[in-house]
This record gives sequence, C-alpha cells and structure tokens, in this order.
Amino acid sequence: MSKIRINPVTGAIGAEITGLDVNNMSAADEAVLESAFHEHLVVCIRDQKMDAATLLALTNRLGGVGETPYLGGLPEFPDVVPVIKEATEKSHHTFGAGWHTDFTFQPSPPSRTLLYAVDVPAVGGDTLYCNLQAAYQRLSPGLARLLESLTAVHSAVRSYGPKATLKDHMENMTITNEADEPEEMEHPVITVHPVTQRKSLWINPVYTIRFKDMTEAESQPLLNYLNNLAVSPSLTCRIKWQPGTLTMWDNRCTQHCATSDYQGYRREMLRTTVAGDAPRSAKTVH
Repeated sequence: MSKIRINPVTGAIGAEITGLDVNNMSAADEAVLESAFHEHLVVCIRDQKMDAATLLALTNRLGGVGETPYLGGLPEFPDVVPVIKEATEKSHHTFGAGWHTDFTFQPSPPSRTLLYAVDVPAVGGDTLYCNLQAAYQRLSPGLARLLESLTAVHSAVRSYGPKATLKDHMENMTITNEADEPEEMEHPVITVHPVTQRKSLWINPVYTIRFKDMTEAESQPLLNYLNNLAVSPSLTCRIKWQPGTLTMWDNRCTQHCATSDYQGYRREMLRTTVAGDAPRSAKTVH
C-alpha cells in the first residue's frame, strides 16, 4: 500500500505531499505525483534529500531541462540556478518577487519549474501561487470570448532589458541584461493545457507588455483587471518552505510571487525548469 499522502493546501490550488522520495520513485509513484500535479498545479514535497545532480536528474525525468536565459547557473550544472540571498545583503528585494509566470517571453516557455530549499529563514521567504485556470472560470462569457480573440505581447524588457535594475538588487546571483531591447514574443491570451485540456488565462504583470495591435496605455487597464482577478485571495495558496522541501508548479497555468520579508536572514534555493511547448490557443478548441 502506498505511503504517499496528498493534502490540499487550499480549495483553489496547491497540495502538500508526504511519503514520497523523488530520488527513488517507482512508475506507480510517478503516476501519483503527476496526477496530483495536474489536479493541484503546485505540489510541495517535504523531506527530500537533494543536490544539484539529483535535482537535474529529476528534471530530465520529467521532460528535460528548459532554456534559462539571463541567470547564471552552477559551474558544474549550468542548468541549475542557485537562488541565494545572504543575511548580509543590503537590499530587501528577493529574486522572484512580484507576481509573474516564468519566461513567458520565450517561444516555448517552461512547462514547469522546480525549486528546492537548501537553507531558509525560520520565518518568512514564503512563495505565493495563483490558479490561472480558475481565473479563466471567473470571466464573464462575453469577456472570455473577447480574450480568446486576443494575442498578448510578452517581453523580458522590464527585468532584463538595457535599463532593467533587477540585477542591481541581487548581490549573490549572476544576472545579465540585454545590450539592446529584447525581442518581443506573441502568445494567446487564453490557452489550453496540453494534458488536461483546461482553458487558462495566460498573462502576467512582469512579462506581458500589451495586447497585439494595441498600445501599452490602451492595454494596461484590462491587463490590470485580469492580473488583479488572478491573484484574488480565493484563487491563491501560500507555501511555507522548510529545508528539504521541493516545490514544483505548472508554469502553463499559474503565476507565483516570492515574498521579501526576511531581511537579515539567509535563504538558498536550487532552481530548474522543464522544457515546454508553444502555448496553444483556446480558439482552436470549442
């Protein structure tokens, strides 16, 4: 009988998993994990013993590593990014603060992100998540139809463009900026999940710049409405980290936000992404 236990974090998103060793999963164990992942979108797996090599091995098992631009990885494992904030850092900013979906400026953004806790403060440093599939369900039929006809323009300019200041706040991470304006990428505003076929709102406040054929000023009021809807408290969960916690989230239908509430304490995580496909438009599904 399986010892795996799956406990939902909230009614909308997230589950905590115990009784699973991701380094020694059977096919049945992996099937349970994948089922929980697609149901809850964020899975927090406690009491794991991992390092860069085992995190990379799991990432490859789940579909292979995604491309990670702008962020420096470990010398021996360039696809594993250390996310570190030392207790002595002057800036209160945390990497990943601000609601976003990872790398939506790419042609094929990551399908999922893995984050493993090496060292965390006793209090603070939690990560919040929101369910973009549930946000889609909150749309009126008229707005849903309108959004299905729209395309969004995504760009890395705010975080990694020539004038971006993110790297100035991260004293112990290697972050590079583009010398010129980064390329823009177009994605559907309403997408369909490749596994579950559920529709999802797919915009975020960091990388979604505007709607196609509209100006930023014209786009911003609707983008603000949608992003505020997505992070309604009833559509979110909050993960409290412990050393040895591995959290994995579905980048195709969530946003997340790291909290910056542990100034003077150390936090070290290891991060990988799993390669994904180009987002599929909901216009093709009726």
